[in-house]
Amino acid sequence: MKKITFMLSLLMSMGAMTTSAQMLSREGWTVTVSGENANDGGGKAAIIDGNNSTYWHSRYNNNGTGDATQTLPQFFVIDLGQETSFGSIGYVPRPNQGNGTVTSFKLYVNNTGFESVSDSKNAASIVNALGDPAISGTFTYANGEGQTIKKAGSTTELKGRYVMFVVTGSNNSKHASCAEFYLSTELFKNVTYHYMLDGKEVATKTVGFPSSEEPVAPEIALFINGSVTKTDDSNYKVTCTLPFTAAESYDAATAKWYAIDIHNNQTNYLWKGNDDNSIAIEAIGKTTTPSLSDNYQWTFVGNYTEGYKLYNKATNKAAAFSGSSLALSETGDVFKIAASTGSNKANGFCFYKTEGNYLNHQGSSVLTWPATDEGSTMHVQAPEIYPLAYAQTYANYSDEGAPEDAIGANTYLSVAENSNAFKAAYAAASAENATAEQIKTLEEQNAKVAAGNTSTMEVGKYYRLYNKQHHKYACLNDNPAQVTSKLSGTVNGKGASSVFYIENAEAGSGRYRIKVENLTLGKAKLNAEGGSGANIELGDDNYGSKGSYAISHVGKTFLFFDQATGSKYSYIHGGESGTCMVGWEANSDASQWYVIPATDVEIDMTAQGDKKYASAYLPFGVSNVAGATAYTGALNAEKNAIDMTATTAVPANTGFVLVGTEDKATLTIGEAAAIEGNALIGTNTGIAFAEATPKANYLVFGVNADKVGFYTPGNVTAIPANKAYINASALSASAIALNFGNTVTGINAATINNGENNAPIYDLSGRRVWAPVKGGLYIQNGKKLVK
Repeated sequence: MKKITFMLSLLMSMGAMTTSAQMLSREGWTVTVSGENANDGGGKAAIIDGNNSTYWHSRYNNNGTGDATQTLPQFFVIDLGQETSFGSIGYVPRPNQGNGTVTSFKLYVNNTGFESVSDSKNAASIVNALGDPAISGTFTYANGEGQTIKKAGSTTELKGRYVMFVVTGSNNSKHASCAEFYLSTELFKNVTYHYMLDGKEVATKTVGFPSSEEPVAPEIALFINGSVTKTDDSNYKVTCTLPFTAAESYDAATAKWYAIDIHNNQTNYLWKGNDDNSIAIEAIGKTTTPSLSDNYQWTFVGNYTEGYKLYNKATNKAAAFSGSSLALSETGDVFKIAASTGSNKANGFCFYKTEGNYLNHQGSSVLTWPATDEGSTMHVQAPEIYPLAYAQTYANYSDEGAPEDAIGANTYLSVAENSNAFKAAYAAASAENATAEQIKTLEEQNAKVAAGNTSTMEVGKYYRLYNKQHHKYACLNDNPAQVTSKLSGTVNGKGASSVFYIENAEAGSGRYRIKVENLTLGKAKLNAEGGSGANIELGDDNYGSKGSYAISHVGKTFLFFDQATGSKYSYIHGGESGTCMVGWEANSDASQWYVIPATDVEIDMTAQGDKKYASAYLPFGVSNVAGATAYTGALNAEKNAIDMTATTAVPANTGFVLVGTEDKATLTIGEAAAIEGNALIGTNTGIAFAEATPKANYLVFGVNADKVGFYTPGNVTAIPANKAYINASALSASAIALNFGNTVTGINAATINNGENNAPIYDLSGRRVWAPVKGGLYIQNGKKLVK
């Protein structure tokens, strides 16, 4: 009973490929492959194991066996055990149509077998020597289609013992995979489709279908299928349309208007008619435009046979060639259309005035190009998609939960009455068969929303980033050994390590660099399969993989999208419960951030005698100090003491010492003049001591024998971030005294073991602890302690 049930399920999963009498038994078949990753999917045996959940995957990431090129073509060969007759094949893609799902193939059949991949021959060299295949073809997949079987076949019987299935194209262009493979005795039949536009035949296409199935008219480039009528067993008529509707003459009052995009595999570029009669190409974000102005709207006048004129709504003029570029004129030129060969050709088309000279996007203009490629490919868009997309962004507007000082509030939507009016307009305009008047009402509401948008992030300013989901501030990892590989979430909103700086990636590009502690956030790193997974790294000014971030916000909710990577997984995301930053999708609260202007930082002070002390080194200037006095200092002639000078302002990347009576010093971020002769330097990211960075090169700030000074490090393992030190490589002293107005701290040469008492505290697993529990066991400065 179980065997019968399984067979029925198998036939159903095959999409009724054949009857059980036509489908060949796979008993005794064996499989060899050009290469495989047996750890991904199950290896070659999965191709004929009867389980759609397992699959074969070609070699990748230098793992697995076989063809080391890890590029297409790749193949598998089935030994049927004896010469066998069949007419068609069935291919089942891996679950969810993952990497390697086949889009094009070749099939070879013989009785002598095929060469195997070796050190001297890869898959490509073997396939290239084979000649013409018995069958070749393509597979297409609809959204949400699942694991339906893909079939191909011959009109005449095929015969042989060995069958080679060669993957020549896949959904990621470099891998191959297969869940199941079948053979059937059923032959295919050829059917010719005649495509009719306005009653005239404009194209034909002959395709093969299984003899037992009713054929389905394939889509062809340029045309959209409508009704299908059978003429006879081998011929069908398909009534088709174009992607746009044209009028016989120009009438602005009744015209059907479109936005025309060009080269959209790069970005959403639109044609724009200008008052000076020029036609420009501009990048327009679908979610950033409250309404699409008439300058971007066009209508078609003419027919497919004779060609079309394109009139602009704002100017009532038509496109024409002026010299070598496209411009507007009173009469306009007639343009014919051709099918696109670009990868973004779905419902795409190309214009030409003379064949072989296709309108093409070049810079900010429309010129000509000899190919119907991506740069020559046009699409039409309904103008109302822009106000709808803009409004959809704000449909669920809410600033609830944002920190008090977060920027970006919308002054219009923050009023309940306004928000209700906006949402009602959006609901009406987004309903099926919405009227032009309802779209206009939404555009008016959008304009009020746009006017209500308040400040966003500015170049040259400092900010803190607070994660919407995890309720933590982003900051630099405290561990100096990991400074270039990880960002860490924290509840500390006043530390220097949580201060981020914004600068232009390229002037006028709308893309920005984001820096923390003078390091730049790198690209949103993707894993081998093109998804998220790796931490966003950090690098200095010479870093070659800097991220290039577009910054957008809806109210106080900000998104940071890395255009340098460009994947949907390129939004900065608080990963692993907020302990790091990774690249991820936008539709997650952990990818959304509140932004607070960073105006000051707090530094913990350490008590010694009747005073409290700390050293500091910051990547930004300090214009005022509260709760302490800041001192810089120059070495005396004997180089055994530093003459300390009080200051109210300290420039960026300058070491200084704080002296006061409060538990914390508050430093205002601002401008400060340069200080000459200061011997104190420091680190923004921390310095981990190692053989290459010996302790003897540093004197660090701390207390020894109840005396404050700079000492040679003892058992400490690192200098924490944002701390000052003295370069000891040119000094003979192992300790430096501090001279405050001829009052010297009076230290003796010593080695310091505890450093500053406000050094970071870690638990026994190495995780930073911000609020130690009394009685708990912790590590500070490399030593175990009980709080």
